[in-house]
Amino acid sequence: MLNYVCRQDSYFLTEGRDLMNQEFGEDCATYYSIMQLIANGITRRAEIDGAMQRDVGTYLGKLEHYIGLISKLKPVLSKPNGKVSSYEVSDPFLRFWFRFICPYQSLVERQQFTLIRQNIERSYEQFSGRTLEQYYQAKTMESGDYSIIGNWWDRKGNSEIDIVALNEFTKEGIIAEVKRQSKRLDMKKLEMKMFALPASSFGNYNLKMQGLSLEDM
Repeated sequence: MLNYVCRQDSYFLTEGRDLMNQEFGEDCATYYSIMQLIANGITRRAEIDGAMQRDVGTYLGKLEHYIGLISKLKPVLSKPNGKVSSYEVSDPFLRFWFRFICPYQSLVERQQFTLIRQNIERSYEQFSGRTLEQYYQAKTMESGDYSIIGNWWDRKGNSEIDIVALNEFTKEGIIAEVKRQSKRLDMKKLEMKMFALPASSFGNYNLKMQGLSLEDM
């Protein structure tokens, strides 16, 4: 797959740029920067405003509501008007493109495809962790057993749970940690995170723990 991406005249090297130019035309520079920040882990509103050195609320709103290229994430069962939230690039390919291709257009123009691929290989394992989370969240949703599915994290960012799935009617639920390698799963740490869940929101649910890795796909 990486050989196919990192080669001369690869469609995947230009697809992200073509899509953005089609959507935004000459006004795409700010949107490019925002998408690139989010794809590189700058996901909270204050962080994005700080990196851009301006209020980008209008741009974020358009990317989320009118174009659908980003999504706003909130902790499961958080208050609708709560300020704890983050953004992510919705489409897996665009998240990849803005992380690994967009910042290195000069290398693409000089046809330095080996350098592009080496950079992808260095960071891909960490990058693909979120994609694995999304896979298991989608699989859990498709089971039809749960009415609420998402992530949970506290305000300070000290505790984060990769998957929280709840059935509002039976009051059953699961929390799961997702790692590429099963040996990195830490169920004791997950148990501590479960106890960090606010009782006011989760106290009525019977929660079970799961550890998920590539081996469980």
